[in-house]
Amino acid sequence: MLENESIKLSDGRTLSYAVYGSPVPRKTVMYMHGFPSSRFEGKIWHAACTKHGVRLIAPDRPGNGSSTFQKDRQILHWPADVVALADQLKIHEFFVLAWSGGSPYALACIKTIPKDRLLGATVASGIFPLKYGTAGMMLQTRILFWAAPWITGLTSFFFDSAIGKAARDKDPKVLEDLMKKEPFKRHPGDVTAMRNPANWPTFVAMTRGSFAQSGEGAAWEAKLYGSDWGFELDHLHVGDNGVSLTLWHGTSDQNCPVRLAETAKLLMPGSVLHLKKGEGHMSYLFTDTDDIVGGLVGQQETEEYVTVSASING
Repeated sequence: MLENESIKLSDGRTLSYAVYGSPVPRKTVMYMHGFPSSRFEGKIWHAACTKHGVRLIAPDRPGNGSSTFQKDRQILHWPADVVALADQLKIHEFFVLAWSGGSPYALACIKTIPKDRLLGATVASGIFPLKYGTAGMMLQTRILFWAAPWITGLTSFFFDSAIGKAARDKDPKVLEDLMKKEPFKRHPGDVTAMRNPANWPTFVAMTRGSFAQSGEGAAWEAKLYGSDWGFELDHLHVGDNGVSLTLWHGTSDQNCPVRLAETAKLLMPGSVLHLKKGEGHMSYLFTDTDDIVGGLVGQQETEEYVTVSASING
């Protein structure tokens, strides 16, 4: 694992990234981390990528981790950074994998990156345009995504006061103690997965990374989720006549309600949707990483909808 790499982009910005997976890869996956998060999230997929001979490259989006904040950026600006990173690493073709808040960035890659370079995409527990409905989403998240486009500066201040200062404290336990006292109730399976001693350090690291500079990067992310994304889902070319796209989603997801994923599937009829019955936002990731990565880089789906029984009982 290489967790503190970076390149310089043509406009002078730094783009930091981590590399996980196989040391002798046959295929490359570009990973779009969630929210609020950073490149260290890619470690969740390390074992599965190693097994499948995959190199997973996880860049920090602007303002997160060690990547330079990009003023006035839009979701559709991100694919250019992904291509620039691939070019500097001499990678011509690659897959895209996203979790949660990485979803719009993966879809933006489908929108703008030529098909001869983008081999396929998978989105797990993805967020989709909020105009399709937020019923079932945690109230705090709904309020955040509604407010951030209007009061982005105040959102940044809130993030820095609530999490950022703890993330940058010299005592690493300050952030850990704060994360253990979350003011909202998660899906039981999500809590089990997150608090597992094997997974907990990764969640702490990816959260710490998100606020390594300030709350500005996370606030801008929230603003973009709650704003117009700059493209429509039904304009994306996926499936037989475009890029292969697979969606994975828990039916009891409280962060990104399953209704959003089902609507996205209808708008992108060439995509495949795997519904994880009874699962939450992250509860299935740690038991299904192998299937998700294997399906992305090596297997063609034959059914448009696949319902999978729960592997963690909530």
